[in-house]
Amino acid sequence: KNAADNRKEEYNSNVGLAMLLDQAGGSLTPAMAGSIEQDRVSMPHIDNLIQDIKQEWDLWDGRDSCKDDRLTFDHFYIGFMAPYFGCYRCEDSQQGLRALDMDDDGMIHWSEFRFFLTWAGRQYPAVTNSRELLDVTFRKGLIPAMKDELIKSGRIKR
Repeated sequence: KNAADNRKEEYNSNVGLAMLLDQAGGSLTPAMAGSIEQDRVSMPHIDNLIQDIKQEWDLWDGRDSCKDDRLTFDHFYIGFMAPYFGCYRCEDSQQGLRALDMDDDGMIHWSEFRFFLTWAGRQYPAVTNSRELLDVTFRKGLIPAMKDELIKSGRIKR
């Protein structure tokens, strides 16, 4: 249904998977139903934090003379990623940027970044502010995803 409606949902968190099972007509366990209910309670707060981050995003968007909800790798690195990666040109940083660039167009789209933010908010709903949400997003979402990409490419072993 979501694909037919062109809706992009996050199904990687525990809550996201439970919601997918529910939408597919599966039977939820009491723990799954509780997770979905908790998400309904916490998501307005998480959505507000994501909006705070979006305002920061909008300050960087357009610096390439085109306000289009996409950031160049260097703007994304300077605006969001630098506290977590040592240098822009280092392989780790470039791998992290490629892990976020889901459509492989050399830009980070807001929808690509929002996916990780939503996952972090669902998986760790007790975050209190946008900086903490960014921290969880990078440390528990993006950096592990980057390692998965390195494993898939055969550059590191498990």
